Amino acid sequence: MARKHQPTAIETLDEIQSAADRLGTWVQQNLRWVVAGVVAVLVVAGAVSYLANARSRSERAASIALAETRNAYLSAMGAGPGALEVPKLANEQAAREIRADFEQRFTQVADAHPGTVSGALARMEVAQLASEAGETERALAIFEQILADDPPSQALRGLVLQSAAQALEQVDRWREAADRHEQAAAIEAYPLRHWALADAARCLAAAGDPDAARSLYQRLDSEAPELRLPDHLRAQKRELEAAATP
Repeated sequence: MARKHQPTAIETLDEIQSAADRLGTWVQQNLRWVVAGVVAVLVVAGAVSYLANARSRSERAASIALAETRNAYLSAMGAGPGALEVPKLANEQAAREIRADFEQRFTQVADAHPGTVSGALARMEVAQLASEAGETERALAIFEQILADDPPSQALRGLVLQSAAQALEQVDRWREAADRHEQAAAIEAYPLRHWALADAARCLAAAGDPDAARSLYQRLDSEAPELRLPDHLRAQKRELEAAATP
């Protein structure tokens, strides 16, 4: 039987970049699931990239532990094999109990594998579960901890920043959310950096700062002129430009 081709780290990261360039409007409407997909690829990329050095065993073990825990969580929530999206259970009490259980499990994975890509991703899972439980401040504290621990991948740092921004958006802290999105946009290795800049502009507009929002849209025109924004962002951009016209 022919051996299945295993992608190299470079091939995997190239796929991330290529996919990011093709996401278009769908990204803005489904960023949560785009992030989940990029996280899944980063797990693979993290494991593969360390195979040639002394950290290969710890990274591989972390990747396996995270994958097993993530699959168990999806299964507990009623998702089918290979699913990325967590289904909504009709029994909210059961869902809360499952989330609480898996917060502990993901925390154990993170604590057991510090300094690894998958360990940081496990900590992100804990923060997402806290956010889903309505505990935004605790989720933000966890995101800040991940950033303070210096994630082993710059692309992963971008994901953490945007995830923190999304949590801030949920509680209408628009200016802080814009700052986090803009920090993610400044990371060259982050495949979704241009979309992060668009999100920063959107949040600044929601914060009541049209001049700053307009400035970021102008930056986006300069840095990524080929990027096609979704209809609602194009409309917002036109309104901001029209408001500045004498």
